[in-house]
Amino acid sequence: MASPKRLILAGIATLIIGLISTFPARVAYQWFAPGELKLGGISGSIWRGAAAQGSAGGVYLTNIKWRFRPLGLLTGKLQFATSSNPASGFFDADIALGAGGSFTLSDVAAAVPLSALADAFPLSGIEGDVSLQFEELVIKGGVPVEATGTINIANLVSRYLAPTPLGDFRAEFQTADDGILGSVEAVSGVLELAGTIRLTQDRNYKFVGQVAAKPNAPLSITQQLQFLGTPNSRGQREFRLEGQL
Repeated sequence: MASPKRLILAGIATLIIGLISTFPARVAYQWFAPGELKLGGISGSIWRGAAAQGSAGGVYLTNIKWRFRPLGLLTGKLQFATSSNPASGFFDADIALGAGGSFTLSDVAAAVPLSALADAFPLSGIEGDVSLQFEELVIKGGVPVEATGTINIANLVSRYLAPTPLGDFRAEFQTADDGILGSVEAVSGVLELAGTIRLTQDRNYKFVGQVAAKPNAPLSITQQLQFLGTPNSRGQREFRLEGQL
């Protein structure tokens, strides 16, 4: 027969386990969520719950769901499998919360219109459909600081160049010494383009490359590219975009 002391300890342990397993998600959000994460309509527990809507890094999301991954504790992080819906499309990823409000996204798969990212990135006059596949993406202070993955943009439209689509483009990203480095190329369309994007931890970005209009490009594009200066021997002109997120 169990002693009264053991029964009391077992009762306390059961109570603690019950409190942890049912810890309200809305309380955990108020206590622990990083400032970049905004949620509304929260239900369920910290281990398995949902939010009707929210935003992360300036991207509006709905139908947000999460499920705790206990194996993440082996790496010293709270890890969750998540899914959500932007204004249009989908977003799936494993999220691991780290120290100092940082978090790591892994196994990222997403597809959204570029318009859904307008609050997070300077995309005035630009339209298209973007899909993401990232093995890992580390966010600190609302800024990506490590990345391994690809971004594909289909039917890209730049109102500054032409009202019709320019084509499809692809960018591959990897972590560099001072931030994130990406190589960009045109996959199809009316432009020949190749360049690099560099994003530093102080939020500065620089996009530098070479661009040329193909023979089937609209006249408006050919005329606009002339403002980039004298072409090289291959008809390519250098472009440079710089700014801060």
